Amino acid sequence: MLELDLAVPTRDGTALRGVHYRPVAASAPVVLTLTPYGADGFHKYAPTFASRGFHFVSLDARGRGDSDGEYMPFRHDGADGHDAVEWLARQPWCNGDVVTFGGSYCGFVQWAIAATRPPSLRAISPTASVYPGVDFPLFGNSSSYYVPRWLAYVSGRRSNQRLFEDEKFWRGAVQELFDQEKPFRDFDLVAVGRRFPAFQEWLDHPELADYWDNFAPRDYRDIDVPVLTITGQYDDDQPGALTYYDKHLAASASRHDLVIGPWDHGATRSSAREFGGLSFAESSVVDLTALQADWYDWVLGRGERPEFLADKVVYFHRGADEWRSAAEFPRSSTDIDLKPSDRTELFLDPRVVAETPDDDAMFVADTLPGLAFLSDPLPVTDITGRPRVRLTLSSKLPDFDLLGQVYLLRGTGPAVLLGEVPFLARYRESLRRAEPWPSDVDVPVELAAFPFISLRTEPDDRIAVVVRQPHRLWQVNYQTGGDRADESPRDAVAGTVRVVGVPELALPRF
Repeated sequence: MLELDLAVPTRDGTALRGVHYRPVAASAPVVLTLTPYGADGFHKYAPTFASRGFHFVSLDARGRGDSDGEYMPFRHDGADGHDAVEWLARQPWCNGDVVTFGGSYCGFVQWAIAATRPPSLRAISPTASVYPGVDFPLFGNSSSYYVPRWLAYVSGRRSNQRLFEDEKFWRGAVQELFDQEKPFRDFDLVAVGRRFPAFQEWLDHPELADYWDNFAPRDYRDIDVPVLTITGQYDDDQPGALTYYDKHLAASASRHDLVIGPWDHGATRSSAREFGGLSFAESSVVDLTALQADWYDWVLGRGERPEFLADKVVYFHRGADEWRSAAEFPRSSTDIDLKPSDRTELFLDPRVVAETPDDDAMFVADTLPGLAFLSDPLPVTDITGRPRVRLTLSSKLPDFDLLGQVYLLRGTGPAVLLGEVPFLARYRESLRRAEPWPSDVDVPVELAAFPFISLRTEPDDRIAVVVRQPHRLWQVNYQTGGDRADESPRDAVAGTVRVVGVPELALPRF
């Protein structure tokens, strides 16, 4: 049974509209998603929940689709979601229990709702959750050309999905920005002919400070409902998902389960086996919608704990090709010796920036870019956790950005990217404040935001740490030391960065 035109009122009179999928049973729990991507986009999940005895409600976010109001990213989702939870709980067809569902931005929405403590909210299951300022629209305080692309996706009331997915169009727009010698701030104008107020506002807040704190839960102790976090080893929003996880565990004894699969961002919903030039074993595939339905049944007292969730942390181990579990997140590490690179200096010219890798080869490379520091061949080694890299840099440039990468080298095949993290020289001490780069001084720095990985090396595998100029995914730094959003190619300063000595690599062992 289907109700196509459900209308849910909010405290200020704005109506949120969407679709209601009814199970056979009349009085039953509700699974709610609140989305800027179109309520119909969740149609594929509804049959699983309805067949399991849940009502499934997919609502357009304020200002999107059929909902009233104006859409403003991150602004209204918590309060609107709170009102939706309580309204749904009062309906005669609901038994008073509401849980939430969804990934990416809709993962953020679930945390925003939970932070408002709706009395009828029983559990959240955020997947690949955006954490504003931590992994989107900033990561390591670096913005990207993806940000206006996403804002175009959620602009107005149309879907805009085909525009969003047009890779050729967006690569061309980036090139046009360079050709016109325009600053990053003008990318919205160049790409779509209009300003995005959110983009301009975000550019005025380039560091992880109070502005971004306002979009996150203020006190994780207030979130006392069970949480199931799902993310992937190649998920762009893994940093956000694990930041929520770490903060919640540190503040609350509430139940929190964590699943980390061998997935990129999209595969955290589909459990796809192949993406970005990588492929994984059949044993990696999980019916994630069914898992979440089982977990909801368990936390609502309608079933047993899913067998798949053998412990509090469940992750896929590449090499053993099996799912493993642990009582807590692995955090120990072992230092791996690296050999010097053939070169020690990296020439950075902001006017010459490499293209972003194609989607079908995003995580593999035939040759290593930049400065590469390789380990000796390794014995069979289990690596599970988040790598860290320490290195010493020196430059006469007033400012610069780098990209740190960790690769697995196996036989004669392509190098496999295990993770990458941007480094902004001005934020080497803290993401909350900028500091000038000291000219021609040896400065020790640490790259600690690499993603969680779990794999087993084969005999003679090697690990490489790469230090390179960021590619075109990332906002270009024209290296003047000024406002990065307002610099343009006309201001560009070229120069060298020297890696002093050999980087230190700490690989996680578990």
